[in-house]
Amino acid sequence: MADDEQMTSLRERISDHLRRFGSEASRVTDIFAKTHAMHPTDLQALVLILNAERQGEPATPGVLRTMLNLTSGAVTGTVDRLVRAGHVRREPDAHDRRQIRLHHDASGPEIGQEFFGPLGERIDAAMAGYDADELALIERFLSSAAEAMAAHRRSLEEPGR
Repeated sequence: MADDEQMTSLRERISDHLRRFGSEASRVTDIFAKTHAMHPTDLQALVLILNAERQGEPATPGVLRTMLNLTSGAVTGTVDRLVRAGHVRREPDAHDRRQIRLHHDASGPEIGQEFFGPLGERIDAAMAGYDADELALIERFLSSAAEAMAAHRRSLEEPGR
């Protein structure tokens, strides 16, 4: 077992890598947004819509408002721009016609694959160096780290903070 000093050093290096990853990811998404003449908020909304749909529950404007910390008017403008660009479509909810669900259109995944496909290939190549047990451990860590980040974001958004 590693001593305390080694553990501290290892945790610091992991934290450094996470910060670098976050910074690089932010820069790549900024390039994507500029390449496709999108506002960064539009891109964040598109990613939320794609992820929600992939998880089986299409997003609503209310979800975008909460997740992106936007006003109703700003969400409407964001969704309008995404619809005009052909990335998203609005559909009434099958069970509650008053509710609108947001779905990606064909161009959303296509432009994403075109731009991010090479990144996926690089990530796949990086993961190829790990066995199934190591990948399971990495997945568990990243899941925990993502939840820690989400919990921190939620604490920062609390009223009266």
